Amino acid sequence: MGDREDSGPVLAAVVPDPSRAAEDPVAAGHAADPAPRAAADATVLSGRVARGVSWTAFNRLTGQAVQFGAGIVLARLLTPADYGTMASVYVITGFAVLLFELGLGSVVVALRDPTDRDLCTVFWLNALSGVAFAGVLAGAGPLVAAFFGDPRMAALTPLVGLPFLLGIGGVHNGLLQRRLRFRTASLVGLAATTAGIVATVVAALLGLGVYALVTGPVVASIVYTALSWAAVPWRPRHFISRESLPRIWAFAGGQLGFNAVNYWGRNGDNFFIGRFVGQASLGLYGKAYSLMLLPVQQVGQVLGEVMFPALAAMGRDQERVARGYRRAVGLINVVTVPVLVGLAAVAPGLVPFLWGDQWLGTVPLLMILCFAGVPQCLAASVGWLFQSQNRTGLMFRVGLVSSSGGLVLIAVGVFAAGATGVAVAVLVQAWISLLPTLHYACGLVGLRARTVLAGNLRLFAVCGVMFAVVWTLPVLLDANRRTAWVAGLQVVVGAVVFLALGALVLRPQLDDLRRTVLRRGVTG
Repeated sequence: MGDREDSGPVLAAVVPDPSRAAEDPVAAGHAADPAPRAAADATVLSGRVARGVSWTAFNRLTGQAVQFGAGIVLARLLTPADYGTMASVYVITGFAVLLFELGLGSVVVALRDPTDRDLCTVFWLNALSGVAFAGVLAGAGPLVAAFFGDPRMAALTPLVGLPFLLGIGGVHNGLLQRRLRFRTASLVGLAATTAGIVATVVAALLGLGVYALVTGPVVASIVYTALSWAAVPWRPRHFISRESLPRIWAFAGGQLGFNAVNYWGRNGDNFFIGRFVGQASLGLYGKAYSLMLLPVQQVGQVLGEVMFPALAAMGRDQERVARGYRRAVGLINVVTVPVLVGLAAVAPGLVPFLWGDQWLGTVPLLMILCFAGVPQCLAASVGWLFQSQNRTGLMFRVGLVSSSGGLVLIAVGVFAAGATGVAVAVLVQAWISLLPTLHYACGLVGLRARTVLAGNLRLFAVCGVMFAVVWTLPVLLDANRRTAWVAGLQVVVGAVVFLALGALVLRPQLDDLRRTVLRRGVTG
């Protein structure tokens, strides 16, 4: 996967046609942009995608650094029960978000030749669904509080709906992505994220407790909407068009179905722990899961935000799509898999160093979930293939089977061993569902799932050796693995072992990563 297959771009982007600039809603503020052209100049295309990866990485990593630092502060200002309370609220409200969002998040990017009426229809559907969602949550607070047995949720639940009432910048962000204006999109997202994090920390310092966790999203939504509208001069000039609805629903319907089943597949663990184990246990579990997701999301989403628009621009050129997908997956895994395995090995010392002794209960959960994150690195990317090939209906059916099986395992796990049993269930489900999910997604572009998996076997072996060395190091030194200096030493030794073994058996992947970093993007 690390070998260069040709000198052209793996990811083709969209180059605006200057002769039709007046029709571009980004440039002119009203009509829809022209469809992507596969014959656009390869050098310019490659450069746009490379810059897109670079700016998206800057946004993600900078935002995550701010969030990570704020998380350390908040872990000392708030309790596990505070986090567990909000996690329980978000389990219910998060699903409602998906229903009211109607699968519209990617429509602007995915539509072929969207008209201005298409864009206006998406805008008003999004805006009206936000109003409806806020109204439903305003009345649902007492029911959520009664279900979980926490009176505070009666007031928290309506507040959770405010960001969606205020978030009317979705079409504008979609237009930025469609034109591959990733620099602008990244700066808008980073500014909103930073504003929300700062607001959360300030609210916690003022003693607002669990209410601090709903303050940040409200502020972030306001900033995001304001900056998106300032960056994109498009404005809605029409209301909902009956002619546009079938075109939009052809994509959004499958996306909505997948989002719904995938949501419970991803959040059923929070639901069962919050309902049957308790808020404190959910707080510990949620903290462990969030830390595990850091490398998965930051690397996968950096490429994902660029890959989906780029693959959609390629249309039906399956050979280029397959080549770009394999290349991106290889880059994701060579970064995230060693980080996840190393994180599992140093968890006993890292957790008390970052968050204090009150979070020690996250250590076994974090170790289990890190190994569940390894197959998620692969599985998280299949959406690019389903969406770029306009097969969201198939994506829904695959997700339905996978999520249903996962929920059964989680239900068994929670009653057998509480939060730990749930973590084990997540681990088992992630590995079991990987091969069939890859089979259907890769088959859309002529790839074999086993070929994709086989390309990662050496990486898995190297990471296994690294884990064994790092885990046994404190035993060899007769040192307490819960001390910060031991964890630091483990990190250094793990990096040395991985790079040394990687130089012997992973040279193509590491060379590809080096070239990508130096060239600031995925090319070749």
